[in-house]
Amino acid sequence: MLRMAVGHANCLDAGCAIRGAVESCRRGLGGVWPAGLLLFAGVSYDHDVLLGTVEAAFPGVPLVGGTSCGELSSAGGITDDAVLLIAFAGEGIACAAGVAREYAGPGADAALQAETAAAAAAARAGFEVPPGLCLVFPDGGRGGVQDFCQGLGRALGGQCMVLGGVPGRHLADQRPVRQFFGREVLMHAAPFLLIAGDVPLVLRLSRGWRPVGGLARVTGVEGNVVSRIGDGTALDFYRHYLGPHAEPAVELPLAVACEKHKDFMLRAPAFFSEGEGSIQFPAGIPEGSMVQLAEANRTEMLADIGTMARGLAAEAASGAVGTGPAGVLLFSCSTRKDILGTKAVEEIKGLAEALPAGTPLAGFYCFGEIAPAAPGLPLHLQNGSLVAVLLGGEVAAAATDAGPAVLPCPAGETEALEREIRSLTRALSRATESRQRLEAQKDRSQALMRVINDEINTARLEIQRKNELLRQALALAEEVQRNLLPQAAPGLPGFDIAGTSLYSDETGGDYYDFIHAPNEQPDRFGIIIGDVTGHGIAAALLMTTARAFLRMRSFQPGSLASVIDDVNKLLCADLADSGRFMTLFYLAIDVEKKRLHWVRAGHDPIILYDAATGLANDIPDKGGPPLGIVIEARYAENSAAGLIPGQVALLATDGLWEARNAKGEMFGKDRVRELLGRHSDLTAADILAAVLEGLREFLGDDQPEDDVTLVAIKVLPE
Repeated sequence: MLRMAVGHANCLDAGCAIRGAVESCRRGLGGVWPAGLLLFAGVSYDHDVLLGTVEAAFPGVPLVGGTSCGELSSAGGITDDAVLLIAFAGEGIACAAGVAREYAGPGADAALQAETAAAAAAARAGFEVPPGLCLVFPDGGRGGVQDFCQGLGRALGGQCMVLGGVPGRHLADQRPVRQFFGREVLMHAAPFLLIAGDVPLVLRLSRGWRPVGGLARVTGVEGNVVSRIGDGTALDFYRHYLGPHAEPAVELPLAVACEKHKDFMLRAPAFFSEGEGSIQFPAGIPEGSMVQLAEANRTEMLADIGTMARGLAAEAASGAVGTGPAGVLLFSCSTRKDILGTKAVEEIKGLAEALPAGTPLAGFYCFGEIAPAAPGLPLHLQNGSLVAVLLGGEVAAAATDAGPAVLPCPAGETEALEREIRSLTRALSRATESRQRLEAQKDRSQALMRVINDEINTARLEIQRKNELLRQALALAEEVQRNLLPQAAPGLPGFDIAGTSLYSDETGGDYYDFIHAPNEQPDRFGIIIGDVTGHGIAAALLMTTARAFLRMRSFQPGSLASVIDDVNKLLCADLADSGRFMTLFYLAIDVEKKRLHWVRAGHDPIILYDAATGLANDIPDKGGPPLGIVIEARYAENSAAGLIPGQVALLATDGLWEARNAKGEMFGKDRVRELLGRHSDLTAADILAAVLEGLREFLGDDQPEDDVTLVAIKVLPE
C-alpha cells in the first residue's frame, strides 16, 4: 500500500534545506525505505548539493524533478524559493526513473518518437507488472511538450496515466531552467518517474478562467507558432485589445474553443516576433480553431478550488482510492500564484480542510500542467490550471502528528545573519516584481475592458438597428398577411357571416378565406379555415403557400374532396421531412338549399347551435389526416341537411379552446358552446366579439400562446 511523505524546507543554504527535507520524509514514511523520489527547488540553489545529499541519504532510489516557480505543500505552505522533496514507499510499490535527453531539438520528430519509446522501455524493463502512473517533468523552452507526453503515454500503454508539470523559474530570474534525473542536473531534458503497484488515483483539474472579447478564427499556424488570427497577425489580435504597443502576456492567454466537448483550453503566449507579428505557444493551436482572450477571476478561481476539494473529498469517502488517501500531488500554473497573491494558500488550505486530517499534499508551481482536462479526455499541456492527483494508500501513523523536521543549522551567527539579510532582500525583490506585474496586469485589464465596452456598445447599436429593421419587416409582413384575409363580410343572401384572426406573434399560421362559386358552381359559397403548426414567420409563409394552392385549385372544376386531395399532394412535396403540417376545414354552402358540404383534414368539427333546442354540438363526420403528411391520403366529402333560421355554425382553430390561464386551466369547448348559445341573437360579428371577450376574461393578464381564428355563420330569417 502506497505511502507518500513530504519534506519542505525554506533555508537559503542548499545543504541545510535538503537535510531538513530528507529528515521530514524519513519521519513521514514511518521508517519505510522510499521506492521513488520527486525533488523541486528554486533555480538559485546549488542543485548538485541537493542531489548529492539525497543520494547519500537514499542511495539508489530513483529521483526526478526540476526547478520551480514556487512550491506548495501541507507541510510548508506556499514558498517562492525552497526545497521540496516528495517520497513514495510501500509494500508492492516499485518505481523506476527514465529520461529523454535533448528531446525537443529542432526537426527531431522521428528521433523524438524513437527516443521516447527507448526511454520508456528502459525505465519499465525492471518491472514485474506494468506501471500505472508516470510523473513527467519535461523542459518547455523549445516546445514539443504535448507531443512528447502523448508519445510517452503511447509507449507505456493505455493503462499508464501520464501526469506532471513543466519545470520553471521566476520570470525575473535569468538563470536557466533545469531538470533532475538521479544525480544529474540537465537542460532540455524530460525526466520521468514510473510507479507500479496498487496505486488507485483520482484526477481533478481546477481553472477559474473565462473567455472575454470577440471570437476569431486562427488562420495561420506553423508548429507551435501562430502567425495569423482572423484577417490580421496574431500580435494584431492581442494589440486590438491591449493597445498598439502592448506585448502578449501569460496573464491573458488564449482560450481555444473545443466544440466537441463544449469547453475551452488555455494557451499562454511564450515568445513573439515583432517583425512577423507571430506568437509562439508552448503547445500547438489547430489552424481553423476559434479563440478568444481569457481572463482570470480570483473569486471564481477560489470557488473552483472549493468545488475541486469537495469533489476529491467525496471520491475519498466513496472508496474510489481504496481504504483512504496516501496523499495528493499538485501541479499548479505559476500564473495562478501571481493572480491569487495572498490567497494562493487557499490551494492548499481548501484541500487540507476537505480531505482526512493528516493527508500529505505537495507539488510545485510550473510553466505548464500535463493532464487531461477531465477523466477520459486526451492528454494535453494545460495552462492556468491546478491539477490535483489523489493517490490511494495510507498515511504512516508516525507522520500524522509530526511537523516539519527542524535540524540545528551549522552556520555561525554571522553567516546566519547574512542568510537572513539575503532572504529578506530576495523577498523584497519578489514583492517588487509582483507589484510591477500587478500594475502591468491592471493596465492590460483596463485596456481590455475599454475595447470590450466599445465593442459591446457597437454591438448594442447594431442590434438596435437590426431589431428596428426586423420590426419594420415584421410590420410589413403583418400588413401583407392581414391583406390576404377577407377584408369584409361576404354579404351572402340569407346568411350573416363574419371571420377574424388573432395572432400570438406579428404574423401567424392561422387562415380563413371566403370563396365565391367554388369549383365553377355558382350556387355554392366556400368558407375555409386552416391552422399551420407553430406560429410566427415560418407558419405565415406556409399559410401563404397553402392559401395560394387552395385558391388556385378552388376555381377549377372538381369536387371538394378532389380539391383537398390535390392540395395535400402539393403540400406533402413542400413539407417533406420538415415535421410541419396544416389542419383544414373546407365548407361549401348550397345557398339555395342551405345545405352544407365539407371536407375536414385533421381540423376540429364544426359546432352548430340550434336556437330551437338551445343545444350546441359538433356535427359528426368522416375526417381525414392533416395536410402535408400522407401523400396517398384520400379525403371524403361530408354533407348535412339544410340549415334553418336561428341556427349558428362556428368554425375555429384549436388556439381558442386550448388556451390556458395562469392556473393552467384550459378554456375548453364547453365555454365556447355556452358563449355561442348566450349570444346567438347577436350578429355574426358580435358573436365573435363576445367569444373573444370571454376568452380575454378567462386569460386575465395572460396572452394566448397560439393563434386564434373564428368564423361564425348565422342563418337569417326568410
